[in-house]
Amino acid sequence: MTSISGATFGQKFTNVNVIQLNYKTVGNHSIRADVIVPKSLPAGLRPVIARVHGGGLTGGDSMFSPMFSAWLPELAETHGAIIVSPNYRLMPEATGVQILEDMDDFWTWLHSDTLRDILKLHNVMIDLDRVMTAGESAGGLLSLYLTFTYPDQIRAATTAYPLLSWDEPAILLDHPNPTEPESFIDEYIANIQPGEFVSADIDYQRAHLSIAIAEHKRGSGLYTRNSENTRYYDTMFQLPRLDQPDVKLPPGGLLIIHGVEDRAVLVEASHRFVNKARKALKSRQGGDKISLCLRPGAHGFDADSSLKEEWLTNALAPVLKDWLE
Repeated sequence: MTSISGATFGQKFTNVNVIQLNYKTVGNHSIRADVIVPKSLPAGLRPVIARVHGGGLTGGDSMFSPMFSAWLPELAETHGAIIVSPNYRLMPEATGVQILEDMDDFWTWLHSDTLRDILKLHNVMIDLDRVMTAGESAGGLLSLYLTFTYPDQIRAATTAYPLLSWDEPAILLDHPNPTEPESFIDEYIANIQPGEFVSADIDYQRAHLSIAIAEHKRGSGLYTRNSENTRYYDTMFQLPRLDQPDVKLPPGGLLIIHGVEDRAVLVEASHRFVNKARKALKSRQGGDKISLCLRPGAHGFDADSSLKEEWLTNALAPVLKDWLE
């Protein structure tokens, strides 16, 4: 369990080291989490960013650089924070229930003595009283799941263009000229072997599958299959969770950023969520600290954004204050 130079994964990670650990095993399949540590990390307890990667729940990887918002490693370096970013089982081999199980198991592991003891060997101490969530696209959906599930263990929440467009009524674009026929998806699923899982896609080789599922509007169905009669049924979609009587946000609230030209996750989905959240959570913890930051740009517009950009500095200021205090 040695540290790997972040530069191995791309220029965004030049100033960090990465510790790769398995947080869970399903059968013979191990699922990895990456602990991203600034090379300039001060001594003592350090705040945590729990970040979840995107990829349509179908592809991607924790350390896939093009989908990793550049400002997050910069934020960690600036404030001497640790990023802990999990992989998770991917669809269609996995169901949405299994993905959420992975999120819960990651959260348990994040708070475990096992992780604490491993990080001590690297002279790293995480402050679990100062956790902020983050995530892009499908990872934004999963970061919101964590935010609503563990609000009292989180100081503040951020998410970028979260996958809220599957919530009913769905807000999805039509694709009259898909890149693959729908039969491609069905043939792929038919060839999945029992117990077969994929949770690491560092080169995003599954992009064609993710795109096909999006173009044929199959994502929601694959996500929800076999979820009835499970404890996750009422927590899979975050918009209807706002109707639950006990739902609340972390004390520092929630920041959503979204590009107005996004064609993968339409900005209307974030508008709908924020409008409902402000009404539903008005008198509850964090309910008066819900922000939607809209910017020019398409899906993943912030992939190369710097923390020094004024719009990002201003958007992050309130959640950073509550996270770091």
